[in-house]
Amino acid sequence: MSADDDTEIEEVEDIGGVGPSKAEALADAGYESVEDLKAASQSELADIEGIGNALAARIKADVGGLEVSEETEAEVEEETEEPETEEAETELRPRGHADKTPDLDAEAARALVQKRREGNPQFNRQDHHKKKRVDPSWRKPRGNLSKQRRGIKGKGATVEAGYRSPTAARGLHPSGFEEVRVHNTDDLEGVDPDREAVRIASGVGARKRERIEDVCEDREIRVLNPTYIEVEVEEAE
Repeated sequence: MSADDDTEIEEVEDIGGVGPSKAEALADAGYESVEDLKAASQSELADIEGIGNALAARIKADVGGLEVSEETEAEVEEETEEPETEEAETELRPRGHADKTPDLDAEAARALVQKRREGNPQFNRQDHHKKKRVDPSWRKPRGNLSKQRRGIKGKGATVEAGYRSPTAARGLHPSGFEEVRVHNTDDLEGVDPDREAVRIASGVGARKRERIEDVCEDREIRVLNPTYIEVEVEEAE
């Protein structure tokens, strides 16, 4: 409701946002009628306890007498819609040299490709799916009637020498690096960036992990389990 509407405001409580408690606060401050409010400034009304700048602006907008500034109108709880700001597109990227590959000789490179291509089955403990308390980690089946031990199809593969990786690729991470576990920056001494990559131990805290990753970035050492950070995606022209 505003001063330009056909319905004229006669009582203080007719003003939008002013109830009995607000009207009482205005009366205690000496503003008992609509005419008193018209004569008052917005800053004077805002200083009254329980009124505030937003309600004072609303009162002045309803009773007239002063033009409400654009800055004040933004504070009034009206249907003023804020302009939508376009958020920049972001994505998670690993820290350090995540795309680095090792220097492998021809034999090791072929063996690594063979290892990736052939792979290994998932060796699970027999009947682990029947009871929740049975862990799926591999245990050799020993029962006389065990179908998995007897190699019956569909009962799960058993660990055998034939599944072993090629000699040249044995012990290598799928990326081709030799894996080195580290707990602090001292463990990075002697790491060869061309053929070794580090895995930060799970018990390392965030602050120490950040120091390790900074040193690895300076020495161009690949971290196999890096921290992912959110970065802004640059739009292609």
